[in-house]
Amino acid sequence: MKFFKFLAPITAAFLLASCSSGDSGLNKADEDGNGSGLNRTKVDYSKGRAMNQRLGRGINMGNSWESTGTGANADCGWGNCLKDEDLQIVKAAGFNSVRIPVRWESDVDIANTIDPQRLAGVKEDIQLANSLGMPVIVNFHHHQDMNNAAANVENDPESFQAELQKFVTMWTQVAAALNSIPDDMIVFEIMNEPHDIKKSSTVNEIMTASYNAIRAVAPTKTIMFEGNGYSKFAEIKKLDLPKDDGNIIVSGHYYEPYGYTHQGTATMYPCGTGITGSDLSKIAKDFKAYVDSAIAYFPDVDGVHGVPMNLGEFGAIGRTGSKCATEAPSEASRAQWADYVIRAAEKYGISWHYWAYGKTSGFQAYDQDAGDWFPEMKKVFDAYTVKAFPAI
Repeated sequence: MKFFKFLAPITAAFLLASCSSGDSGLNKADEDGNGSGLNRTKVDYSKGRAMNQRLGRGINMGNSWESTGTGANADCGWGNCLKDEDLQIVKAAGFNSVRIPVRWESDVDIANTIDPQRLAGVKEDIQLANSLGMPVIVNFHHHQDMNNAAANVENDPESFQAELQKFVTMWTQVAAALNSIPDDMIVFEIMNEPHDIKKSSTVNEIMTASYNAIRAVAPTKTIMFEGNGYSKFAEIKKLDLPKDDGNIIVSGHYYEPYGYTHQGTATMYPCGTGITGSDLSKIAKDFKAYVDSAIAYFPDVDGVHGVPMNLGEFGAIGRTGSKCATEAPSEASRAQWADYVIRAAEKYGISWHYWAYGKTSGFQAYDQDAGDWFPEMKKVFDAYTVKAFPAI
């Protein structure tokens, strides 16, 4: 593996100042959701749209690089190492791209410098995926220090600002080290699943400061934003997005209804929860509402589209590896749910990444022990991957 010298970090103070003084460059959020943010500047999103179409249909390489492991083999921290053959299997199945979640905060020193071995290992896997023709979304996953500080900002604003400075400093290192990857082969996703944060303005402060840090060292890369509530698309109207940069994508996650998709993961989601026809019918309605909101709040200059959208995670727990075992959804049931979600996303040209490929406590679509895809899931994927991703 190669090791990298980082560019001298741009000072966090400058980056944070630039985000607060650059509000005129933002389409501002509708904090209360009452429609006051509808008078938005139209943006040429053609670059973001082109990258979003390249992402097309993908899958998450979950529970690997976002584990609590450290160093060059951090992807093995939860016993689910990301192997070369895994990416080859994904490519052979017809997927266009992969999302590689990364827990960067596990590998920083007291000066907030990321372990170069971890960075080298992640870059090596990105380059392998690229060599197979697959672009990669790389993110900051499970960044608890930043999220917890944001959730507690009203009680401890100083700690929030300190964590935000650390966060943007880390993003500067990652973006600088990965900027050599071709523009059409990587997307920088700012922060996975912000949650339990009281005000959208706090989420926007994180997103804007990080966006500025990335843009400073990677001016031509596509950047992905996410909203609060575990990246719910319904939060799109509360985002601040640049009004002079269309090389962006908004990502959201979809696990509705949670009682079905997450059964057994918490006491509020008991095992044996089924799904109804009305639940399935609601999926298409949800996605229409999300797209309508994107067009209304972040219109494209073409008068047709809104900001490009990516479905970064969706999935339902199955019986293999889950706590519910035979009480969990059957393979046919969860495959049917996934089909409804994919169909709704593709109707609107929303790129998607299924959660997940390998061992993920029941969510996996590929059975690594058997060395094959779960047949019902593969049948659903095949129905889409044999066709070109819809033009958007």
